[in-house]
Amino acid sequence: MDTDHAVSLQRELSTRVKSIDDLNFEPRFLCGIDVAYEGDTAFVAAAIFDVANAEIIEIATTVDRVSTKYVPGFLGFREGPLLVRIAEKLRVRPDVFLIDGQGVAHPRKFGLACHVGLALDKPTIGVAKSRLYGRSDQGKILDPEGEIIGRIVTAGNRKFYVSVGHRISLQTASDLVEKSIVNGHPSPLRQAHLESIRARQGGPN
Repeated sequence: MDTDHAVSLQRELSTRVKSIDDLNFEPRFLCGIDVAYEGDTAFVAAAIFDVANAEIIEIATTVDRVSTKYVPGFLGFREGPLLVRIAEKLRVRPDVFLIDGQGVAHPRKFGLACHVGLALDKPTIGVAKSRLYGRSDQGKILDPEGEIIGRIVTAGNRKFYVSVGHRISLQTASDLVEKSIVNGHPSPLRQAHLESIRARQGGPN
């Protein structure tokens, strides 16, 4: 990877991220996507959660190859194409995508969720299990200038670092993650994680 070019591209694309809700935005179907690896083989899973009924209504898995090594801060170049490909295979059209990674809570305000959001042109939320950038302050994630770039959603003893991917406000993103929590985890992401592990182990879809 040419990191100088990747940095430049992320900074340029970050200006296209929209951090506001679409007009009359009333999301119901949330899609979580996650990836498990074995060498250069990626096992990608998507799970769609119906907020109204609090249940998973669709699961999809696929096996793909990755050609880009993992470099911190550049996960979008490795996983972004994988996530976009499986999103395009879903029967139900998700209203929002939950991505296991950062959104704008990123050194160049363009994490994995932003890559996917712009590629799909869909509302997208970054839901990370750790903080990559900025500092925590009373449930908020602040950049060095003090701008709010994310929120911390707590479920039991777990913390989820939520930030905008694209076409959604931070408040709505946080509210949706909270609504999706079942047994201490955002349900669509948890299910996608379990399905990706199952696919890697060769289990049934």
